[in-house]
Amino acid sequence: MSVNPRLSGFWSTDARMSYYERADAEESEGLVQGEDEEMGGMPDGRTPLDRTIDKIGMGSYQWTLLSLCGFGWLADNMWMQAIAIILPRVQQHFDIPDSKIGFLSSTMFAGMMLGAVGWGTCSDLIGRTAAFNATLFLTAVFGVLASLANTFPLLCAALFFLGSAVGGSMPTDGTLLLEHMPNGKQYLVTALSVFFSFGSVVAAISGLVLIPSRSCPPKPASCDVATQNMGWRYLLMALGLITLLMFLARIAFFRLHESPRYLVHAGRHQEAVESLQMISKFNGDELDLDVEDVRDHLTQSEIVAHRERLTSSPTSMEGQLVFDADDRERSSSPDETRPKLLPKTSRMALRSSQEDVLPDYSATGEHNVSLSGHAYQAPASPPAPSSDEPYLKDTSRRNSDASAYSARSFRPSHHTREGTSSTLGERGTKLCWKLPRWLRRPLMAWMDRISMVLAPEWMRTTVLVWIVWWTLSLAYTMFNIYLPKLLEGRGTAGDAAPRSLTDSLWDVVIYSLGGCPGAILGAYLVDSPLGRRWSLAGSTFCTALCCEFFVLAQSSLAVRISTLGISLCATAMWAVLYGWTPEIFGTKVRGTACGIASALSRIGGMIAPILGGMLLVIDNSFPVYASVVIFLIAGLSVLLLREKEGEREASGGGMMH
Repeated sequence: MSVNPRLSGFWSTDARMSYYERADAEESEGLVQGEDEEMGGMPDGRTPLDRTIDKIGMGSYQWTLLSLCGFGWLADNMWMQAIAIILPRVQQHFDIPDSKIGFLSSTMFAGMMLGAVGWGTCSDLIGRTAAFNATLFLTAVFGVLASLANTFPLLCAALFFLGSAVGGSMPTDGTLLLEHMPNGKQYLVTALSVFFSFGSVVAAISGLVLIPSRSCPPKPASCDVATQNMGWRYLLMALGLITLLMFLARIAFFRLHESPRYLVHAGRHQEAVESLQMISKFNGDELDLDVEDVRDHLTQSEIVAHRERLTSSPTSMEGQLVFDADDRERSSSPDETRPKLLPKTSRMALRSSQEDVLPDYSATGEHNVSLSGHAYQAPASPPAPSSDEPYLKDTSRRNSDASAYSARSFRPSHHTREGTSSTLGERGTKLCWKLPRWLRRPLMAWMDRISMVLAPEWMRTTVLVWIVWWTLSLAYTMFNIYLPKLLEGRGTAGDAAPRSLTDSLWDVVIYSLGGCPGAILGAYLVDSPLGRRWSLAGSTFCTALCCEFFVLAQSSLAVRISTLGISLCATAMWAVLYGWTPEIFGTKVRGTACGIASALSRIGGMIAPILGGMLLVIDNSFPVYASVVIFLIAGLSVLLLREKEGEREASGGGMMH
């Protein structure tokens, strides 16, 4: 059997299916409590690994992990808000013009973009725990170094490396948390947005304490920046130490176990068993598990039983993935005779059937499922064994019998991706083989996942989602990064004199506090009858409206109300988006896919300060007006995504292509 050169260790393991099949809270609790007894062992589409994780449930380990993952999200927003707070002070310290001061935050966002992709792929290749711990440690190191920079270029360089570390926190921490959540509890990832909101509060309060008394007096008074303008340095130092404490909490007060799902699909089944046993013991309930309990695919008899159950009894629509990249690996010849279409609720069983039939992994295989209707078909397959063992479970039989069969039946006569990513992939592969081995493997693995996500039949949905991520970050960052500067330059009603630095920082604190209930609102909207599409679009349009109100506001009260509205709506907007995005992709590419989405947001954040600085030279209101227009574009892009009504009712609005 010919093996793709990209296959090794992690890649040659059994394909895996998504576990993001949602049910009602009551159903979920009932299944966890004792489904085998109540249902008589009847399959419900979940794999043994899904059942084991559900049996462990939502215990103290999961709640502790939720808090520790929240530290990464807190650090992310804390540092972004800190850059906005110190920007006027740094501009005065190094005498930087308005048109160029945006490079301060742009360099950090550039690092975040690199970190989001790099750490996301790293978590897929070497495991979740390494990235989980390293991101906060490196963030703390570069945060302290940034406080010591004595030139503007050195400060930008330190912030670039800081961004490359903290930028990986959100995709890696979110992925790790999701892979430990039992069925029906994945929505708790939106609770991380609460930590995200408190990150800006920590930065704002720290800035209020450290900056006013250690900053230059208002012009035209003279200032010795070397002695009088040290507040921004103290703020960076303080936040670096806070980040270091969060890192120490992760390694000193909690023993993190590797994600069982990652271990299973890396071929380390016994380690997955041990990890689950230790998690169960931490929760106070020791389970007796074996390798069979971490099997993440269904046997043929389980598939048939589940299919019969679905066709013989009414079923409610379960939440489904918009795109599981594992489907790209399972293809068949267009000439094959296919059985009848299966109900969409049997997607998990169907995917397992396809996984077990196909012996080879091919990220560039043809996908014959039409996009219309999003129906799934079972490929023709060799006779099923009479036992409950999955197809081709034995390695030797897989290598001998399956290779000829796969070559005869599953090699497409033409390639749907030849005109798009195939040629590019072949060129990239040839180029990669000229690189050193240590660089070749991760680069080829990354290219492999990119080719899955950019499959032509999913291009429309993927591009729309990417547009939403990019435009939301561009608009939000353009407003957020210049908010302290806009507040300092704004006089009160009837008074042209700028407000004091202390008053402006109090406004920033109030603005930051407004985001805390926004995170809770977003967590509710994720599973509300409104649906995710309308929740995301509505919160985006409300943010644009509040930005317009901010420009027109004259009194201090009106300004504070408008900033509270912006913070509330924007945080809810991000909570919905972050809670929805990981559910789109399957386990194999989840880290990379979430990393790419995050990287695109960093690109928007990288452009926003530069563009906003250019507009700021023209008029102080222009960056806000630009944000309003871009928010409207983002909201319209969200509305172009289609959502299936049945799924929204069952799972709280999972989006459908």
